Amino acid sequence: MSIEANKQAVRDYFAAINRGDEPAILAMTTDDFLFQTMARAPEWLLPKWGREDFATVPSAMSRVLKAPIQLQIVKMIAEGDSVAVEAETDSEMLNGKRYNNRYHFVFELRGGKFREVREYSCSHLAQTCFGAIDPAEPEKTVMVE
Repeated sequence: MSIEANKQAVRDYFAAINRGDEPAILAMTTDDFLFQTMARAPEWLLPKWGREDFATVPSAMSRVLKAPIQLQIVKMIAEGDSVAVEAETDSEMLNGKRYNNRYHFVFELRGGKFREVREYSCSHLAQTCFGAIDPAEPEKTVMVE
């Protein structure tokens, strides 16, 4: 795929997240897809997720926000099958807290689909706002009051 096609795939992914479109997110990932946060703590941010868990994270997060999560691309740089993205979100939570995180993502593509995504963000802010999110059981998401 061309660099521009890879960048468009990332734009399409952010659009799918912003509309909470789990089937579209699944369709954009390879069967052996891996997502990992590059945080060092807390424990709930350390897992590596496959495609099914990864696809449910936006809706799990949105359940504790006043409006669905919206990620905005600030800047993208691409080379070969890799796309690096600066992004940010600014959301108000049901518990009154403000979740305004900034992110750096590294997307690795194969054949136009995502095979790996690594996320760098403020894990302290995520822990402070969300407590813990289990994408496999979003109803058990624990919010910090």
